[in-house]
Amino acid sequence: MKVAIIGAGPSGLAAAITLQNHGIFPDVFERKDRIGELFNHIAGLLKVINRPIKDPLLFLKKKGIDIKPMGMIKKIIMKGPSVQGVVTGNNLGYMILRGQDKDSLENQLYKKLTFPVHFNEEADYRKLKEKYDYVVVATGSSQIPKSLGCWHELVSTWVRVANVLGDFEKNTLVMWINNLYTKSGYVYLIPYNEKRAVLAMVIPYISKEELQYYWDAFLKVEGLKVDIVNIVDLSHDSGNCFPHQYENLLFVGNAGGAIEPFLGFGTFNSILSGIIAAESIIFNKDFEKSIKPLADANMKMLEFRKALDLMENSSIDKFIKFLTFPPIKKLVYNTNFNAIKYGSLFMKYTFNKSYNKPYEERKKV
Repeated sequence: MKVAIIGAGPSGLAAAITLQNHGIFPDVFERKDRIGELFNHIAGLLKVINRPIKDPLLFLKKKGIDIKPMGMIKKIIMKGPSVQGVVTGNNLGYMILRGQDKDSLENQLYKKLTFPVHFNEEADYRKLKEKYDYVVVATGSSQIPKSLGCWHELVSTWVRVANVLGDFEKNTLVMWINNLYTKSGYVYLIPYNEKRAVLAMVIPYISKEELQYYWDAFLKVEGLKVDIVNIVDLSHDSGNCFPHQYENLLFVGNAGGAIEPFLGFGTFNSILSGIIAAESIIFNKDFEKSIKPLADANMKMLEFRKALDLMENSSIDKFIKFLTFPPIKKLVYNTNFNAIKYGSLFMKYTFNKSYNKPYEERKKV
């Protein structure tokens, strides 16, 4: 069986490893000259996002993908317009190093391959689909599924990622939500160590030019005492890919809609989608059926996004108080309660008065 993989990011590498583990050695094409994103940063992998899966890294390990995190997230600080909530625990999630560092997620996966990757190759899917039995599209972009009419845009987001120096609390994720400078997005900070951290702003429905305005507003309002080392701006498209398989093309990772539309996380979904694609090829499974739970989870996340889009600052404060109210906090963080499945309806009708207004009025909020 001949399999090609376009892209050597997390989803493409996960597919390649899974195929390799079953005796199939694909041709992997990567347009860059090396593995990993061009800048190092940290991705948060929150357990609460992936319910009913209790531990995402343990789940992936059982699938043959063993990943070593930088550390565990043991505290989450949520800062609203006028309130602050704190959640603590032994393991609320993981800190995953991304980029070109030798210990990054991408390089951890790359080292597991026993065959070479074809670097500096701008692979043409139209030619590959004629030459190979299957082509796994793991380009990190929605460009190919869009061109084939398989993409429905959900949320377009601009992301600013900065490496900063200062004094930070290890194993702690800090999140800011405030309409004044995040609209319906958020800012997060997660440390490499006590002196270096990643500061990222994630805002949907804006232009790149507007991103600078909100960034400046955030720094001014919060008075954060950090030294900025470097900044990278990225555009993220969260969408629904359907079908996920077009003829012998299988769309995975961001090309398959892995970025969830609520918080913009996508690392776990990307890796899992690559595994699912490879297993579909190996065992002749229905890829569309196998990938459906991931796609359905993203649509649940979209309900959270819609609720957050309509939240005013007063509702944000109430929501943070609610999430950190001891009985609720225990249910959400200390059990395997699927907060994503049941939480969107609760958010919609409890914290958003505008949902009770006619649609034309809601659009003005």
